[in-house]
Amino acid sequence: MTTIKEIAEMAGVSMTTVYNVLHGNVKKVSKANMEKIQALLDEYHYVPKMGLSALKNNSSKIIGVVIHTSRYYENTVISDTFYSHVIGALEESLRKEGYYMMLYAAEDLEEIFHMSLAWNVDGLIAITFKYHNYIKLKTLINKPIVAIDLIDKEAEDYVNVGLQDENGGYIMTKYLLEKGYEKIYVCARKNAGVDHERWMGYRKAWEEAGKSYLTNDFISLNETEQDRNKNYQMMMKFIGKKTALFFLSDMFAVEAIHYFQKQGVIIPDELGIAGFDGNILGKYCYPRLTTVYQDVTEKGKTAVKIMIDILENRLKSGLDVKQPVTLIKGNSV
Repeated sequence: MTTIKEIAEMAGVSMTTVYNVLHGNVKKVSKANMEKIQALLDEYHYVPKMGLSALKNNSSKIIGVVIHTSRYYENTVISDTFYSHVIGALEESLRKEGYYMMLYAAEDLEEIFHMSLAWNVDGLIAITFKYHNYIKLKTLINKPIVAIDLIDKEAEDYVNVGLQDENGGYIMTKYLLEKGYEKIYVCARKNAGVDHERWMGYRKAWEEAGKSYLTNDFISLNETEQDRNKNYQMMMKFIGKKTALFFLSDMFAVEAIHYFQKQGVIIPDELGIAGFDGNILGKYCYPRLTTVYQDVTEKGKTAVKIMIDILENRLKSGLDVKQPVTLIKGNSV
């Protein structure tokens, strides 16, 4: 790797002048020298050492991203399309702002707390945390924290980028009722967090329509695909009874479509299936999934923008951004 000394020698300037160009201190550097040095830095793909920048600016230029995985994953949390998309958006946005990203995902909160304390970061982005754990983390590290999809909010002393989850549940249920379905079941792992908000939107649509929703309208899905097949086997009793299954994840919706089609069920003629996320799985399954779309990439970009605003003292706390949702009409209902 080319060194600062070598760049200086090739440019015919001092090492101090090269350092000044690297760090943007160019008031005393001529335009000709600045252009010459920058051209050499680009030509030799010079990458500044993070340690020097940190010592100079009292900043590590690192943002930690921590994910609390509240449910079991057969592979890894990163295999979930939501997490993979949001992580990609975070990394790209942070890189454009001149920051590096560190990532840690765990189901054990104590592991996350311990790792966060060990990191020398400028701030944290905490994904799918409950409010009280977000506050504990914020107190422990005493650094800025931006949440994505904060759960069970109790006060307004947080910064969060979320979604209009209740509205998402509402617009899908309203659409399914308009399509003539007499029974609609909400299907997800747990009736908690954002899924609970989506379920509340479901009930709001029933009430607005002046109809009585089912008392047992939420079906809890099992952890593994093998065990979820038992859920789908139980759902076979809904075939041909003007019933729709509203899955709060496209992944589960597509998995269910695959299961039912293997059993010879015609979707949507005999059973309606809807999802939530609007990711690539639903786009390319057959029939195309009717779903609620959320812009996960924009969610990540917004979280980074807010973090930079906090680090540059343009924002302190008390912000709850709710990204919009859109109904995508496919052919599965």
